Amino acid sequence: MDWDENQIRLYVDDLLLNTTDLKETVNTDKAGRNPFHQPHYLLVNLPIGGQNGGDPSATVFPARFEVDYIRVYQQQQKK
Repeated sequence: MDWDENQIRLYVDDLLLNTTDLKETVNTDKAGRNPFHQPHYLLVNLPIGGQNGGDPSATVFPARFEVDYIRVYQQQQKK
């Protein structure tokens, strides 16, 4: 993911899959703040079931979800 003040670009194996213009992303709150110009945090989880996961009844629990590391890079501001 490349995220700057204008766009968010999503890649898989260096192949660009999606581009979102941040001028088109506005919250529906009364303030009308752009959600992508607000502070953020990362949330990593293991979803089970749902629309994409299918029927979880055959899942053996407890399941194990190990994350070795997550990297976040911030580009230096252009002068």
